[in-house]
Amino acid sequence: MSRSDRAIGIVLGIVIGIFALIAFVFFGSSGSIDAPSIDHNQVERTATDTTGDPPP
Repeated sequence: MSRSDRAIGIVLGIVIGIFALIAFVFFGSSGSIDAPSIDHNQVERTATDTTGDPPP
């Protein structure tokens, strides 16, 4: 095995791993509560005050 074959294998493995991770995050976790999104038109959530009394 030559050095170039080894380098190509390492780079290809890293690229495939990154692609698999991105595919899982954006396509595999779409059913979760905090699913990631690249849509920037969503309303931003604000933190609620948890130190006061509960709402009536």
